[in-house]
Amino acid sequence: MPGKKQIGDFVFPTIPEGAATTIIPVPFPVTSASPTSATSSSSKAVQELQIVAVCCLAIFIWALPAICIKRKLCCRCFTRWISRRLTCYCLFGTVVNLAIISFVIAYEPDVSANDLFFGTVSLIESVSEKLMKSLYRLAILTGAFMAFLFRKRIHALLGFDQQLVRADLRDVMTCFAMDRFQAIEVSIWKMEELTPSWTPSLSSRSLFLRIVLGYNEPQHSRPHDGCTTSALFRERIQLNYDPEDDTQRLAIYIKQQEVIGGAVSSLAPAAGALLGGAVSALTPLGATGGLGVGVVTGIGAANSKGHEVARVELSCSMINRIREFSMKKGHTAQTTANRHAFAWNEEEFYPVDLVPQGRCWLRISDVDNA
Repeated sequence: MPGKKQIGDFVFPTIPEGAATTIIPVPFPVTSASPTSATSSSSKAVQELQIVAVCCLAIFIWALPAICIKRKLCCRCFTRWISRRLTCYCLFGTVVNLAIISFVIAYEPDVSANDLFFGTVSLIESVSEKLMKSLYRLAILTGAFMAFLFRKRIHALLGFDQQLVRADLRDVMTCFAMDRFQAIEVSIWKMEELTPSWTPSLSSRSLFLRIVLGYNEPQHSRPHDGCTTSALFRERIQLNYDPEDDTQRLAIYIKQQEVIGGAVSSLAPAAGALLGGAVSALTPLGATGGLGVGVVTGIGAANSKGHEVARVELSCSMINRIREFSMKKGHTAQTTANRHAFAWNEEEFYPVDLVPQGRCWLRISDVDNA
């Protein structure tokens, strides 16, 4: 057919040169995939399984000496011989594995060395990503567990000598009723045999007391000047106390007054936040993380202001024992303004050893509301 062009079942006329043309869309039927493509996919899957099997065989060849030596599957002579020639066997196994893998790649038409390399890289990337996520979650759980396990030491490191949340399960179960509490008076006479000042040039120092008991607000005594290894306080502080709560601790801290004022202590968290944010902006921690770390560090520095000279922590049973000691002496504290005076001498007070060294003379008595 002159002037006509046939493509498959379609016959097209020949367009002369220079003639104007118009593009007319012509629909063509879309045929389904031939059975050959499905067969090709199945064949490629089989070939990939063969490659995986060959890789497993290569790993087995490399690990064969360890299996023979540890499991004692071979005779002693072969085990001794192979254990002395592990380097030679490793080189021999590498050559054999490369030869086997190369032969299989060359034999399989749909698998190439390039596909095997990038498939291995993709597998390692997937495993590494999942392992990183698992380790990240494990690190979070481990950090939370360690923070709970060492919560008391973390509080001490940050300078908090009392619990942050004042309420506990006992308060919730009693609907925060105050009937179980009674008022006690802690009288502190003097401190003896304290640790001397760490500054040799300063023979005397100013000491003050910090008293913490349960949910009570921390109480402080006035600073006493001219103290060396002993101090005469004569302080009386009244606190609320539950005699049946064996989780309470009466903590008495003897601290040395520092030169730094309260204004610096109040500015320490803000200064720590600014410094932490500025330093961590260029690190993987980021400015936000550095800001939080700086705030915590500043709070810890502010709360730990005041060098601790000594301390003592009394359990509930010890507090009750000292209360009984005061009752035997016939002493009760009064809440009226004209409280009766008592003698500040050794017969009226109970000696308690301090940590790291020293002795505290104190008295704990019930408050008489009459």
